[in-house]
Amino acid sequence: MASVQEVLAVLESSGFERLPKPLTIVGTEFDFEAAVRGTETSHDLVVIATDAVAPRRLRRLVAGLARSLDLASSRRPVSLVVLGELAPADRIELERYARVLPIASAKAEIADIEDAVAVLLPLNLPNADLVHGGDPLNEVLAALGTLKSTSDHIALVNAAADGPDAVRETLRRYANEGAGWTDEGTSSDE
Repeated sequence: MASVQEVLAVLESSGFERLPKPLTIVGTEFDFEAAVRGTETSHDLVVIATDAVAPRRLRRLVAGLARSLDLASSRRPVSLVVLGELAPADRIELERYARVLPIASAKAEIADIEDAVAVLLPLNLPNADLVHGGDPLNEVLAALGTLKSTSDHIALVNAAADGPDAVRETLRRYANEGAGWTDEGTSSDE
């Protein structure tokens, strides 16, 4: 099973700050295995417990913590990371007071921990400088190649810049020309 220290390491590497033990809120002490708080983009208070704590005691701790935070007029959301098994009924009860993030795997790796607490971690977006892309219309023309780019292809691609209705109208005119029809719907041979 993942250790409390491994969970703390993942959270601290993402900008969370470890809080002293026992966690004290408005003079009341809460004996969780560990607690951290978000410092930058996250404002979560994250408490960590193991399945060594009896479910009834854990429910009381979390409920008491929620009440104490209310008394302190705290706006911090509470997340509870539970290491080990958690019965569905216990989870439902705990979710009344906190976001519950269980790590039940007996062989949890760092990646498993990161997956379990992903909702708390910042998103890793690709660097905009590394994302290459040109004008989509030029990309389509390049994909068609110079041998296949007829004036009709170019007209359709250029119409795409004006939206789907313009493409439909250009395609309609192209089909009508091929059929020998005029815009009035009659044949040009008549």
